[in-house]
Amino acid sequence: MLQEIDREKCTGCGSCFKSCGLDVFRLDTNQPSVAPCQWACPTGVDIRGYVYLLQQGKIRDAAEILMAANPLPALTGRTCHRFCEGKCARTKVDDAVNINALEQYVGDWVLGRSPEPSFIRHIGKIGVIGSGAAGMSCAYYLNRKGYAVTVFESEEQPGGLFRTAYPELASGVLDSQIDYLGKLGIVFECGVTVGDGREVTLEQLREKDYKAFLLAVGAAGDKTKRAVPPFSSVASITEDSLISVSPGAYVTSSKDVFAAGNATGGGNSVAHAIAGGREAAESIDRHINGWHLLEGRGDAKIRLENPPGAGIKSVPRLNRSSLTWREKGDQGFVFEEMLEESQRCMTCGSKAFAAFRDDCMNCYTCEMTCPEGAVVVHPFKENLPRTIPYETEGVR
Repeated sequence: MLQEIDREKCTGCGSCFKSCGLDVFRLDTNQPSVAPCQWACPTGVDIRGYVYLLQQGKIRDAAEILMAANPLPALTGRTCHRFCEGKCARTKVDDAVNINALEQYVGDWVLGRSPEPSFIRHIGKIGVIGSGAAGMSCAYYLNRKGYAVTVFESEEQPGGLFRTAYPELASGVLDSQIDYLGKLGIVFECGVTVGDGREVTLEQLREKDYKAFLLAVGAAGDKTKRAVPPFSSVASITEDSLISVSPGAYVTSSKDVFAAGNATGGGNSVAHAIAGGREAAESIDRHINGWHLLEGRGDAKIRLENPPGAGIKSVPRLNRSSLTWREKGDQGFVFEEMLEESQRCMTCGSKAFAAFRDDCMNCYTCEMTCPEGAVVVHPFKENLPRTIPYETEGVR
């Protein structure tokens, strides 16, 4: 039977979990040290956490973890710069895990289901000006916090840079993403300009019970470029023409006006803009409830220094177009591919534990496959005390 798992030696690679034919092991991915992939991700997605759930086929649970940090995985799964893969510890063994394809799989799964509308529990509305990555991200998180949110877009269709720089997404996944947000209860008003001297002013919106605003006005210049240029000015939108933004709080000099994405120079990538929108939503929620904007935020994370790698068997990376029996294109992974590629993740920094110790049958597979020697199976099972003291119970 299983005798010991040395947590000091365990690197969380998951070899025991993956090799056990009797499903004895589980992994605890909730650890203080951050895996290299999460450390590199601008949105801070708990990648090892949701990919570990994918390894078990728990897509719904995986989606909850992923969307806690990134509400647009179907879009980022097609457009992200893959910061995470560049730091994936799997590169010490063979190739990085195809995290981007796994992200797309979860995102497409989410968009294939109708969400329950959010319960609105706050008085007053929030106005989001701009419907790109930062705007949609902020709108999503405020909606989930129970706010009525309206997104104002000057163009005739929402989507911001997703629509202009990635036209191949416009009639498919982008429209599906916007439809999904609409089903949550987020309202999109297109063809509307907001600001001083525009069709709608912030003061008019305040009179209509809007309690706070996010400026997520997008990129200036050539909007067909995939590289996002810095936005030079949002003076025409704010009443006092001041555009300074408090670091970490995302608030402008107008206490009810917040900014994220290119409006703050924080639109270096789609992922950066999404993170900014999420953090701005947190600031808006704190502002409306009278809480300190920065208390408890920005706590330093511990970076995992010694991820697994040595002794791990090499397994080829699975790419989205690698299987010739399926039509190539935007389909992404099917379920079997998702399971196969997710198994390559070493869930760096997790800790293994025996969830079903009594099911151990002394096969030694876990001990033999553990690259760190952290798992010990007792070699003398037959000499251990019997569960039933048969002599005293009258058993012959």
